[in-house]
Amino acid sequence: CAESGTAVEINSRPERLDPPRRLLREAVDAGVLFAVDTDAHAPGQLDWQLLGCARAEECGVPAERVITTWSADELLTWTRDRRVPS
Repeated sequence: CAESGTAVEINSRPERLDPPRRLLREAVDAGVLFAVDTDAHAPGQLDWQLLGCARAEECGVPAERVITTWSADELLTWTRDRRVPS
């Protein structure tokens, strides 16, 4: 994923919480990008975002590697060029 510029999903759904912590830490060490999402299917499930953010922080995910925190311009650059904006 790091070589191809692919982001790994951090799923915030309480009964899922993927990937497992061990793999999440390995992905951090490998330089992977991440996307934290709720996997929400109803408005009330958007509160789950906090679970994914806490999991990312606990596993040492650097905020600058979480694409769901980037500006629209940064996201467009990444999707167009598959490179991390500078």
